[in-house]
Amino acid sequence: MWRRAFFVLLALVVLSGAAVSAQETKTMVWAFPADSTTFNSILQIESVDSLVQALVFPSLNRYDLETGQPIPYLASWEISEDGLTYTFSIDEAAVWSDGTPITSTDVAFTLNAMASENVETFRAIAGLQGINIVDDKHFEIVLAAPTCGLFSQIGVPIMPAHKFAADYSDFMTSEFNTNPDVSGGPYKLVERAVDEFLRFEANDTFFLGKPNIDQMLLQVIVDPQVAIQSVQSGESDFVTGLSSETVAPFVDNPAFTVHPMELNGWRIMLFNHADPAQPSPARDEAGALIEQPPHPILGDARVRQALIMGWDHEDGVFLTGAGARRLVGPVAPILADAYNNDLTLYPYDSEAAAALLDEAGWVLNGDVREKDGVPLALELAYLAQFEDIAAVVADYWTDLGVEVTLTTGEQGAMIGEKLGPQAFDVFMIQATWNEPTPDVLLNFLWSGANDFGTNFGSFVNEEFDGLLAELATADCAPEARKPLYDRAQEIMHDGAVTDFVSTVVNYNVTSARIGGISFTAWGFTPTWTWTINE
Repeated sequence: MWRRAFFVLLALVVLSGAAVSAQETKTMVWAFPADSTTFNSILQIESVDSLVQALVFPSLNRYDLETGQPIPYLASWEISEDGLTYTFSIDEAAVWSDGTPITSTDVAFTLNAMASENVETFRAIAGLQGINIVDDKHFEIVLAAPTCGLFSQIGVPIMPAHKFAADYSDFMTSEFNTNPDVSGGPYKLVERAVDEFLRFEANDTFFLGKPNIDQMLLQVIVDPQVAIQSVQSGESDFVTGLSSETVAPFVDNPAFTVHPMELNGWRIMLFNHADPAQPSPARDEAGALIEQPPHPILGDARVRQALIMGWDHEDGVFLTGAGARRLVGPVAPILADAYNNDLTLYPYDSEAAAALLDEAGWVLNGDVREKDGVPLALELAYLAQFEDIAAVVADYWTDLGVEVTLTTGEQGAMIGEKLGPQAFDVFMIQATWNEPTPDVLLNFLWSGANDFGTNFGSFVNEEFDGLLAELATADCAPEARKPLYDRAQEIMHDGAVTDFVSTVVNYNVTSARIGGISFTAWGFTPTWTWTINE
């Protein structure tokens, strides 16, 4: 299954001079929430990119939909008794669509890109000693210590080495990243119009057999309401990420199938811990800590605690939809073996929140609090699907004496202009991951090593980073890992590092003409098994 899932102006897409419709017999139209920015799996950050990458490039493994455990896809594997050597066998039938075999060289090239000085990526393989190529279809990954998280690190779509320079000098800039002309996955990209659509055609050379659906059109529809209307009208077959409210028109309607999906993830408000006017990495090239200027307001934990306690999260849970739950920290309750049940949720307490702000020196002057003549002014940035919740939070914070500016925009622009460069105060996002472990999301959003990468909030805590390092090599038994997870959640909770709004239950809708697709918390059935019912 595919990694991650989230966040598409309804344009009249024209192919071969005719309007595209979901009713074309062998074409499935997917109401897609945003255009892709890269097909390069090592550079991927946005969730929509992981979905399009999975259409054209195979991963070493995919995930069992019942257990979330890795199962073979491009390759099978054996693990040595000491847990240090993984020996992989690539499917003998696996070839790129230009006839070139998919080999160990492609795998080594893709995975070694993570460590290349010519490549900027948050990805890494912990404790990697080497990737040994045995022959074209066999290779070894050798580790310094056993790890439970290897497949979350190496389970990226494999790229064709022969389409890039061997030294990665063009890896970041190659046109292949936006218009790949070679596929090893179930589909081939055959046409795209930026911000309008991406059209894929079934790959006749796919090693697991040609997909059942001949063409897949990803029609970019940014407005969620327009996406819903396109499915209702029959212009699209598939829409993802609906809430319990927005999915209502499809419930009990035989023309559609509703797929509820409790996710390993959450809606959160990221606090920026560093000064957005002076963004910088937390560590130098040698890994040594660099002292960063703190955020002039949010650098104080008392302010962050006040903001969390200053609004009623039950309103956020309600707006998220049926099945959502509040969170104490970065581990979703669906991960029962890792969830810290000893932590107490921050209560909604406006008086206590006001007292904390007073204590931190932010006192009321009229309707807005001030400190040393500076107003308590914050920008709350958010993606469009969180507009209702953002408005509610802003109302509560305004009552608390905060001058709130709400900012939203197109997803790619918001990530590129606000989130990525850390040019924000508070940013509301949703993150999910389709593995039964919190490790990837912990590293992705809060590892000090990823500051000014994907640690967008610039949270840096040496004890927390030490726990992440321990988890990378800790015993895989849940009872051995639980204390490490518990302490990581405690650090984030007590420091009010991030405001955790709620868990997420997504609702996905397919038209009745689409078959062979089902969802669990760990993903959905492979695209090559989907069908169109005649």
